[in-house]
Amino acid sequence: MEFKDFLKKSLEDIKSKNLYRQRIVLSKDTVNFSSNDYLGLRDNQKTKEKLLKNIDNLDLGSGASVLVSGYHPVQQELEDFIANFKQTESCVVVGSGYMANVGLLQAITNEDDVIFSDELNHASIIDGIRLSKAKKVIYRHLDLEDLEDKIKAVNVKGKKFIITDGVFSMEGDIAPLDKIVEIADKYDAVLIVDDAHGTGITGEGRGTLNHFGITPKDNIIQVGTLSKAVGSYGAFICGSKLLVDFLVNKMRSIIFTTGLSPIQNFISLENFKLLSKEDYRRVDVLEKAKYLYNGLKSVGIEINFHNTPILSYVVGSEEKALKIRDKLLENNIFIQAIRPPTVPKGTSRLRITVSHKNSYKEIDRLLEIISNI
Repeated sequence: MEFKDFLKKSLEDIKSKNLYRQRIVLSKDTVNFSSNDYLGLRDNQKTKEKLLKNIDNLDLGSGASVLVSGYHPVQQELEDFIANFKQTESCVVVGSGYMANVGLLQAITNEDDVIFSDELNHASIIDGIRLSKAKKVIYRHLDLEDLEDKIKAVNVKGKKFIITDGVFSMEGDIAPLDKIVEIADKYDAVLIVDDAHGTGITGEGRGTLNHFGITPKDNIIQVGTLSKAVGSYGAFICGSKLLVDFLVNKMRSIIFTTGLSPIQNFISLENFKLLSKEDYRRVDVLEKAKYLYNGLKSVGIEINFHNTPILSYVVGSEEKALKIRDKLLENNIFIQAIRPPTVPKGTSRLRITVSHKNSYKEIDRLLEIISNI
């Protein structure tokens, strides 16, 4: 089969299953309920004004890997700020959340190790485990009994790792880290928390560890992104200074890629400062999320609510999810239809996310239209 025929046949198969994906450019009039910009920081005026004042002192690009010549003072300042915010000894900033998880798992594991992973963990974690040489053991979603049974049953020659999302991106539910930390301590395991959707939202904004009153320690690694509640781009890994020194020397997605631009790191730093001191954004978005949840219940749509900005309206079939998405878009409201392989087959859904920027009037409009649909 010729290459172009392979591409054509593959795309036809995807379309026949209602799994075809397209990038949609939204008009300015479209109300977005699919953004991860939970705190409304991605286009805030304060950071824009500071950027304009400082633009002449900032390079457009980093120029190289951070280990060659691309490590600039603003990145160091950003890392120091995040480490302090996350209450850890040290922090390293990398290009994206995907690069963080893939690079971290590759760097710290070997063939004698075992990684215990929640079945609904993010794709970047799944790919990171695949690229590592460690053995993987999947435990049922948030099932602590299943996790402990599997840790007890598996013979581990090397190190043990437990990895979980802090807030799960498709459901919005929160991992019971207080209990998971107990299991990690009991069986001498390292806990890795991907808090991409928890940073800025849970634990008064500090994340899911803080939500459960857990003090960071040497056997806990925190991963997070700068592209969601922080409203910028990039990612970070926080932990002990020893860990960060190790990653700088062993993590391929640090060593073999160009560093983030000073401009991007400046935006992240200023937005993170706003996140840390403007808590009204977090309080507001959670109040709006609860308002939307109650409104959906009132029109007969039963969904779970976990006190996060993510509300998952599972409709089942891929076709139905697409029809609802398209009908909403006709009314200038955008909620993306999430389909396999992002979610299991038969659980296609509208993943509704609320932002500080969404008004109550917009939420009421969404409720009106979705109830009619």
